[in-house]
Amino acid sequence: MSGMDRVLQDVLARPYALKDVSIDTLRQIWAGVGSTLNATLQNSKGMSIPNFGTWSFHVDAVDLGTQKKSLRTPVFTLSERFARQYNLKNPKKPSGISGQIPVRDMNVLAIAAASGQPRDRVAAALKDIFLYVGEQALAGAPVKLDFQNVGTFLSAGGSYRFTFAPRFAGTFEVIDRPGTSYGVIPPTPSVFARMRPRSSTYTHKPPTPVLQERPASRSARPPTAEASRPGSARVMSSPGLGGGLQSTRDLTVHMQEGGGG
Repeated sequence: MSGMDRVLQDVLARPYALKDVSIDTLRQIWAGVGSTLNATLQNSKGMSIPNFGTWSFHVDAVDLGTQKKSLRTPVFTLSERFARQYNLKNPKKPSGISGQIPVRDMNVLAIAAASGQPRDRVAAALKDIFLYVGEQALAGAPVKLDFQNVGTFLSAGGSYRFTFAPRFAGTFEVIDRPGTSYGVIPPTPSVFARMRPRSSTYTHKPPTPVLQERPASRSARPPTAEASRPGSARVMSSPGLGGGLQSTRDLTVHMQEGGGG
């Protein structure tokens, strides 16, 4: 019998534990917790179990000039409420959790889906398991929780520690790549910008308007030489009864003559 099976049996043996849950059901639920925690850490995210603890990473940034990278170390931190309630201390204080790593609360629905159990049963079973761990820790008795593929929580004599599995032990190097934007199309120059000549001194001149000459009237005739002489007057006769125009007579008035005749 493994150490985790012994813990689950002790949980079921408690007088106020769930009565309609078998040991196989508890195994499935605890396996769901381990698989959910493993998948969360694999995606470089943190996970928190309320009133118990948080798994995340401590990040140290390294700037190499032409390249930036970060060193990530897995970290487990026990809940302050849990530690104070059951008088637990960690003799070796772990590194702090970096705030840039997103931390999610335990998803009971995901554990229920992974274990094939109802959500209410999963929540009640996990409550009994962590309550049993707290009671054992308060009494100073050794207790061990095995989180599948992630690590082991061990409590004894009022102190605790968490040992990560080999796949998460140590420090991981992550290269930070600058973010890029996709789908951004530069603006296309307008048609007028493409037709503009290269010379910056070019100025647009409006076209010169073309004036059209009006045709001369057919009835207009050039003036005669006599009519243009000073002292002469041109008298046009009115049209006669026959509808034709009579001939034009030039009357010359001599200013040298005295009196009228």
